[in-house]
Amino acid sequence: MIHIKGGFASCAASRESDVSSTNVGGRLQALRKQRGMTIAQVAEPGLREEDVAAIEDGMRDASAPEIRILADRLGCSPAELGHGITDRYVAALHARVAQAETALRQGRVEEAGQELARLIAEPALRHLPDLCRRVGYGYALALEAAGNRPAAIEQLTVALDEACSDHAETTAALAGVEAQLREQRISIALALCRCHREVGDLPSAVRVGEEALEREVPSGWTDRLVELASTLLGAYVERGDRERMAQFATDLLEEADRIGSPRAIAAASWNSAVVARILDDPLEADLLSNRALRLQAELDDGLAMGRLRMCMAQYALRHGPQDVERIGQMLTDAHAELVAASAHPGDIVSCRLAMARLDLLREEPQVALERTLSAVEQAAGMVGPVAVEAHELLAEVYRALGRLEKAALAQTGAAQALERMTALRPASAAWMVVADLHGDAGRPEQGRAALEQALMCAAL
Repeated sequence: MIHIKGGFASCAASRESDVSSTNVGGRLQALRKQRGMTIAQVAEPGLREEDVAAIEDGMRDASAPEIRILADRLGCSPAELGHGITDRYVAALHARVAQAETALRQGRVEEAGQELARLIAEPALRHLPDLCRRVGYGYALALEAAGNRPAAIEQLTVALDEACSDHAETTAALAGVEAQLREQRISIALALCRCHREVGDLPSAVRVGEEALEREVPSGWTDRLVELASTLLGAYVERGDRERMAQFATDLLEEADRIGSPRAIAAASWNSAVVARILDDPLEADLLSNRALRLQAELDDGLAMGRLRMCMAQYALRHGPQDVERIGQMLTDAHAELVAASAHPGDIVSCRLAMARLDLLREEPQVALERTLSAVEQAAGMVGPVAVEAHELLAEVYRALGRLEKAALAQTGAAQALERMTALRPASAAWMVVADLHGDAGRPEQGRAALEQALMCAAL
């Protein structure tokens, strides 16, 4: 869980001196005189001298287009003229955001979350909408990585509403950054769709994904939009919508091929491979999977390659593996790629859990137990799917070893992790498994308590 140290108020106060309290007219006059320019030189062409003079004297407010024109004449940013935010201060903010994003990519979630929370409190940020959205999006990703998906969903929902607003569109158009706004909007929608999927709220995941496609497709497909569509395709798969997923996968592959970029084709191919396996077309599934791997290798992105290879191996494990040794090699390669790329610890734990699942398949439960216990220890403090998976697999291993009380305790950890994610439907199912395990272990009282918890989650 991300804990914010210091608080918003103290952070805002510490930076107050970086934002000028002088009005626009005062800053306009000061900057003009500093540059040795006359009102006529600042005004022409496009503005009237009397309007510029009135702005300087505080007799009228400057519009956003006027501020942009005047800032261009004065050689400063609109933020500096309009709000007294200096370029040096903006550069410092950008540097802090970049450092926080790097920390997040490297798995330093607590550090990243705290810095992004401090950045949200900066008084100047509300005047820098593009940077404000970037900070809000990053903070949501930090919350997601820390396992607090309900808070991430709340943050992303607010960010998406703002990014879709007329004000955001107008501001972006004036600044000439419409394309950047669109990419931000798509990224926010993608993360929101993913978070809804991860807490088991498939209707919301589908709604967010479909609304985003309806909004964005008329402006043309991009790599990021294909990735969003692939996430939506995953929601169709989890919902079991066979007819919809089949047609959507076909359409998505066509759009990705039309774009022609390896990134788009790799994303579409992998998710379409999953659909092909569900629809009992193993040849097409293998073709698309290998295509995704080949294209990902061309991108020279070790982190993405490791994640893709791991996902392919995990899917093969869940759906009747034909070649155990090949899957084992895929997981070994994926683990090496993830470690070398300084992947998020959750990805590395997930890969190790897949290795333990393969140990079970090889009928080596003791090896699987040692590997799973290590993964559970590494996942301590994590809240999210990987924590759930770790406890569920540990329960499965203990059951294979005939240690049913231990299995019930491990499965309880999975149910509690799902409750912390507010994934109440899956939590109810997990508590049912706990009840069954206690019953098999001859502990009816504990079984009844687990059943009551399952019913409570179902009611909520």
